[in-house]
Amino acid sequence: MKFRIIECIVFVCGFCIVGSMTFATDGFDSRQKIYSVDSDLYEAMTCLYIMQGHALPSTTGPWSADELDRMLAKIDRDLLPEGALPTYDYVASQLGIVPNRPSEGIGLKWGFEAALETYTHTNTDSELFRGRFNWNYAAINHKPMLKLSLETWPVDSFYGYGELTIGNYYHTKRTDKGWLDFGETVFNTNILGFQNPPQFVISYLNFNMPYRAFASAGGNHWSMQVGRDRMSWGPGVTGNFVVGDNLLYHNMARFTTYFDSFKYTFVTSFFPHPKNYASGTPADWGISPHGQKSVLDGINMFMSHRLEWRMFRDKVNFALTEAIMYQSSTNFIDLQVLNPVMIYHDYYIRSNSNSILSLELDYTPIERLNVYGQLVIDEFNLPGEPVPGKDAGALPNGFGYMLGVKTSGALGAGMYYGSLEGAMTDPYLYLRDRGREDNGSDYEQSQGEYGINWVVAVRNYSEAGTYYDEEFLGYKYGGDAIVGNLNAGYKVFGKWHVEGNVFFMAHGTHDKWTCWTEVDPDTNVSTPTTGHNSDNHKDPTAQTTRNAISYTLVTGVNGGYTVMPGFDVFGQLDLINIWNPGNISTAASVMDMQLTLGLTYSI
Repeated sequence: MKFRIIECIVFVCGFCIVGSMTFATDGFDSRQKIYSVDSDLYEAMTCLYIMQGHALPSTTGPWSADELDRMLAKIDRDLLPEGALPTYDYVASQLGIVPNRPSEGIGLKWGFEAALETYTHTNTDSELFRGRFNWNYAAINHKPMLKLSLETWPVDSFYGYGELTIGNYYHTKRTDKGWLDFGETVFNTNILGFQNPPQFVISYLNFNMPYRAFASAGGNHWSMQVGRDRMSWGPGVTGNFVVGDNLLYHNMARFTTYFDSFKYTFVTSFFPHPKNYASGTPADWGISPHGQKSVLDGINMFMSHRLEWRMFRDKVNFALTEAIMYQSSTNFIDLQVLNPVMIYHDYYIRSNSNSILSLELDYTPIERLNVYGQLVIDEFNLPGEPVPGKDAGALPNGFGYMLGVKTSGALGAGMYYGSLEGAMTDPYLYLRDRGREDNGSDYEQSQGEYGINWVVAVRNYSEAGTYYDEEFLGYKYGGDAIVGNLNAGYKVFGKWHVEGNVFFMAHGTHDKWTCWTEVDPDTNVSTPTTGHNSDNHKDPTAQTTRNAISYTLVTGVNGGYTVMPGFDVFGQLDLINIWNPGNISTAASVMDMQLTLGLTYSI
């Protein structure tokens, strides 16, 4: 452990030195700063766009300050009602902040944040409410106890960001001392070493950080970013079909160019190859017990290009996304696939890649009302091919559909907003076999045999080993789901907000570990399924025990208040009901009430 501490000290020193390296310049602006997908500036911009009758601002995040500036320029401040002016001025003031210049040619901004969060719930018995990733206030939102960040502006065209955090890691090691997993006790917190019993153990610190660390370059109408950051593509409230906002980070390279009526984005993002964590036994799937001693091997790359068009006097926004997952078990990548303008479906390399296509449209017919939809196509049958549910040996369709409406307007000194959204996904959406005939069949996947699918893993080291936390790259609820969500809130940006949400989901028996297979006419391939048709990597009993649709209802309220600049308090209360948990009709329903409270102090 002492070597790990030394490594962190060296990293901090290097972090400061690199952050201070700049090139001389007579002056610069801060327009190459990259704003995260959870930035409230984009949220405020969305409210203003809908209220003034524009289609949604670009739904391809993250965004540079230059791009956000150009978005704001489309809002006519003189036509805004008086109640919307504070929101407009809030965005303009945040984008206008100039970095500190301790000497000529140096642009630096240090940040410090201390946070206290507490997590309380009523059901400590059910496995469904244990672990940070099963908490309704999502693990991606859990704040570390301390965070130090540094932003650098070497010259007009460059920007760098990095952060160091001190917090508990995501997975708790069970020992004979009685350490309990997150959620096994009524009360949990983000205080270091607050376990059961309370004890500070330095090896329990989260050494997987930083979660945001990147360099970017850009200019008028373009931006390029390399490093680690989050992404989200689409207008969805419950998620998006190709790139969701649920991953802790992407290790990626991103290029985008944007204009008044057109935007183009090209991205490559890399994840661990499944052979590093996809073993043949369910108990071992998703964890490497050797931690750092396990040699990483293989390439698992997401690559995509995305085009957006704004049309009909800025009333309509249309987005087309094509992407592939590219796999190579030998650390070899065929450079010919790195073509940002190729039609990826036409590579015809099924043994190495899996392609997907998405269409998105949003329309603001009148002020204060936006209608949007998404369609994703993962697998479909062409004329002359076997039809799922009709012919033997058919390949299951993989479609996803989303339709929603959003509204926003000015009220008092803030903005009210609301949305109603529905989504449905096919049972085998995001799933697929390896594209090879190793098991003697073209289209069958056996338990323990990984596929070229849209399930990716993020590595989280702990004393118990290295966990590979698997998530859908796109819609976080995956296939075989019908989702409905109603949301409404009010926000005075920079001061306070309150929001209510009702979420309902009917989920069939298929999940991210369902093996892909051919389907026969008598196979249930309609969402939501009531029977599991194939093997399952994590549940060998799935075909015999899963016999029902699982229903989830979550009602919640959250809010926050800025006591003084830099000092914020917030809270979230959720009531969760699940019927037929685990898709088992005889399983008793479960309920949990979860309360999250927190405060942050930042400078």
